[in-house]
Amino acid sequence: MTHLWIVDIEASGLSPNSYPIEVGLYNGQKAYHSLIIPEESWCHWSLKAEAMHGILRKTLFEQGKPIAVVAKELNRLLGTNVVYSDHEDWDGFWLKRLFSAVNITPNFRVADINELLNNETMSIYVTTLDKLSKRKDHQAHRALNDAHIIHGAISRALA
Repeated sequence: MTHLWIVDIEASGLSPNSYPIEVGLYNGQKAYHSLIIPEESWCHWSLKAEAMHGILRKTLFEQGKPIAVVAKELNRLLGTNVVYSDHEDWDGFWLKRLFSAVNITPNFRVADINELLNNETMSIYVTTLDKLSKRKDHQAHRALNDAHIIHGAISRALA
């Protein structure tokens, strides 16, 4: 399923003031991961979210990439493809914040994984995702790790 791109984003919290702090993409062969340096006006920070993803705000400034670099890399990597998300509402919101901050238009479209699944395949997806999530080598709430297991579960469901 190398044509199927999955995106996952970690954020500063779950509020209208939240912003993306990490993006992960995976398609079965190619992977992309980046921490994101927040824009100056992006100040919201949830300690609850930090406890889940384990990313410190200072780490973003030490190891992250500028927003414009991330936006350009996403456009270059994804082209005009559709990228699927298990939470299209939030991931789409954060991608919009990212691209709007630097006045770049995304070339790709974000869609919900439900567009790929029916009742039967959704059941396989959920069961597989649960199994993959419980593996000892899986670090939950990190963007690339989550994109990887979502891709694995979708691939299994659609096989």
